[in-house]
Amino acid sequence: MPPSEIAFPLLLFSPKTRLKKTLIHKYYRAMKFTKRNIIPLLVFILSFASILRLVKISVITSYSSPIFFALSPAEQHPHLLTEKEIKFLYNLVSRKSPCNILVFGLETQYSAQISTINKGGITVFLEDKPEKIKTINATDHANTIRIYKVEYQTVARDAYKLLKHARRNQKNCYSQDSQRCKFMSLVTNMPKEVYEVKWDLVIVDGPEGHKPESQGRMAAIYLASVLARRSKKKNGTHVLVHDVDRMIEKWFSWEFLCDMNLVSSKGKFWDFNILTKPNTTTFCPT
Repeated sequence: MPPSEIAFPLLLFSPKTRLKKTLIHKYYRAMKFTKRNIIPLLVFILSFASILRLVKISVITSYSSPIFFALSPAEQHPHLLTEKEIKFLYNLVSRKSPCNILVFGLETQYSAQISTINKGGITVFLEDKPEKIKTINATDHANTIRIYKVEYQTVARDAYKLLKHARRNQKNCYSQDSQRCKFMSLVTNMPKEVYEVKWDLVIVDGPEGHKPESQGRMAAIYLASVLARRSKKKNGTHVLVHDVDRMIEKWFSWEFLCDMNLVSSKGKFWDFNILTKPNTTTFCPT
């Protein structure tokens, strides 16, 4: 006969199985704790990062002005000469004084001082900006500075076209053939004195050339080269070009003044000494 009660067998777990179950239970409890607390932790991290960013912005804003005013005038206004460049310029003028100096550009930073150093010589400035001329005329140095207003028929963005024209017409530009060389007509209102005087020093620090729409110094560097060779000085004529860190000033200095004539440099100044050579039909030897 079958038994009156059904006896179910007891399931006994080994110690290893119990330990495994205990570990799994603790793991899931830990997972629940992590999920429950991860969101507040992320919120805290993001909030802290935002606070750091705000502090950084505040520091930069509060110190930006003092840093700017701590810059030198030449750093705040790149067109100005640095102290080293000023000293370099004055020393060159002093060594040649009294002499004949022609300056493309009119900068209040040094124009009057050049005329003072060159006492007994001729100092002429060529400027296209009426406001600059008025500024000088309003000073006590008006009677010691000779200024001519000229006009440039050039645009800096066309510099490469002019450079190609110069290379295609080297002989005509060297001989100043106005019919075949554009450069002779790119500066108008040029006084006769500029072509008649034998210059000892020609400085190119104008016109403006820092923007594509500005006049650029292509014609000024060309004329400086022509006038230096016309002078036929025994010891040569120095041509000082400023802002040679810019592409136009570099290109046209190499094209018309030649690297072989570069005798010194300081900051953004290149100093060329141009000697007239007989039987020459190009600016630079090929």
